[in-house]
Amino acid sequence: MANSPTPEQRPLRIAVVAHVFYPGVGGVEITSDILARGFMRHGAEVSVITNTAEPDQTRDFPYEVIRRPSPRRLFALVRRADVVFHNNPAISLWWPLALLRKPWMVSLRMWVTMPGQKLTRIQRLKYAVKYRIIQRADVIVANSKVLADHVEGDVEVIPNSYRDEYFSVLDDEVRAPLGIAYLGRLSEDKGVDLLIQAAAELVGDIEGFSLTIVGDGPERERLENLAGKSGLGTAVTFLGSQGPEEANRILNRNSIVVIPSRMPEPFGTVALEAAAAGCVVIYANHGGLPDAAGSQAVGFSPLDSTSLHSRLRALLSNPDDVFARRRDALTHANRHKENIMVDRYYAAIERTLKEAGRGRNR
Repeated sequence: MANSPTPEQRPLRIAVVAHVFYPGVGGVEITSDILARGFMRHGAEVSVITNTAEPDQTRDFPYEVIRRPSPRRLFALVRRADVVFHNNPAISLWWPLALLRKPWMVSLRMWVTMPGQKLTRIQRLKYAVKYRIIQRADVIVANSKVLADHVEGDVEVIPNSYRDEYFSVLDDEVRAPLGIAYLGRLSEDKGVDLLIQAAAELVGDIEGFSLTIVGDGPERERLENLAGKSGLGTAVTFLGSQGPEEANRILNRNSIVVIPSRMPEPFGTVALEAAAAGCVVIYANHGGLPDAAGSQAVGFSPLDSTSLHSRLRALLSNPDDVFARRRDALTHANRHKENIMVDRYYAAIERTLKEAGRGRNR
């Protein structure tokens, strides 16, 4: 009988563990797919393990997707892998690593506990355990500096990429020089009400500006009512949720994109999508948004519609500044293409293999 191939003779086996996956469209779901495909381009054999159930509308992936595995199956999958990569900590899928000493890498994509979050005693104990588990990883990366500072020890910052197959500057769209856009979920934490209030203050001050709101969510009706009472009139349009191709076209028709988040976002990939579409980003200056938006973008004081109005008015009154920032935005986006993120993550995977068992706090 022929001998089984050694790890040096066969493809590297990477188990990508993602608590959430397709059909979800959040950052963990999208980056898990991007990285899994990218690792395959590096020659690895990849499987994705997730707690997300099989969707009604199935989709084919070039790698195996294992949904809600039984404990026995999960143990076997981890044992077979050469390296286990948690794309954001999935503690419910972690337990085999307590029994099997496998090279383990973790990527932080969202807060373990929100900054300033008030916790009960039970919650403090729960999250203390979660932090201790995360600290056991051989390599930890984070998508922003604030997340890297969120845990102890050596943490590498690898920023998110954006879906560069969808977001780019289009030659067949006419860009409105006074066009403002919002792209994202319409929920309370996203702060779209602050944007509507700030835009309303522009009425009678900036002639011909427009506000386009792309997205849907539980706050849509309230926000539409707020816009109706604000005096914006036909200057504001709600377009609902759009696919990435149409979202890119809408961005290409505008010059400024506002990210008014009330909560400190751990990163903010929409800032990269806007930059790639040639827009200037105005962002709430907290969390990971400064990393995502780049130095050419404009920050405003979080939760302060007056500060946001001031930044909007200054940009809309200075087309030369907008043009220069739009040009620099494209340079910023080019530093965050998918292949760059994938290559950095694969290098971190290889480092995980070398450093397994040594600990990060040396």
